[in-house]
Amino acid sequence: MAAGERKRAIVEAAMPLFARKGYAETTTKDLAQAAGVSEPLLYKHFPSKEALYHEIQAFICHVSDPVAQKLAGLEPCTSTLVHLVYFLTRALVLGKPAGKIEWEIRHRLMLKSMLEDGVFARLVYESRFACYCARMEGCLKAAIGAGDAVKSPLTSGNGARLGYHVGAWLALAHLPRKPAIDYKVSREKLLEQSVWFILRGMGLTDQALATYYNPRALALFFES
Repeated sequence: MAAGERKRAIVEAAMPLFARKGYAETTTKDLAQAAGVSEPLLYKHFPSKEALYHEIQAFICHVSDPVAQKLAGLEPCTSTLVHLVYFLTRALVLGKPAGKIEWEIRHRLMLKSMLEDGVFARLVYESRFACYCARMEGCLKAAIGAGDAVKSPLTSGNGARLGYHVGAWLALAHLPRKPAIDYKVSREKLLEQSVWFILRGMGLTDQALATYYNPRALALFFES
């Protein structure tokens, strides 16, 4: 196996291990066994456990999504806000679209990071979510200007951050085989309700929700 391929294989083998045990409790011996290599070979590619962990952080933070890139090109408006909120919440609640890294692994890495030093969680927020936050904030301002949303006492950007927290918590609640909380609806219905809840919390009016929030149309749009 070429050096680049071997490094990639080690990274992919190490991610589930860090996700289950966290950084502090994972040993280089564990990492070598998971990757199917000797510890000396592991050190040949990564001089330390910290170096491997940083490589995983970089790998996750630079994974691109073509749909997200397309959404980033839309003009700030109420419709774009609805699409952004739905896309982000759909990823957290349904784990769609599926990518190179399983969503469960991503969620567990975030959770383990928050239980330790929080460095990885902050990095993911800054590199992956901060851009969404800024985009949503711009769209919300446009929606308020168009009369589709009302001003709220929320500090700038916190509407998007709190909305993200709703989706993130739902993802964590569904990590166990038996969800920690029974919401008494399907995951698809839970997605519909949580997006409505977030948009309403951001200040969208009843008329705007009726006009722009069509869960069935959004599901079809993103599935295609």
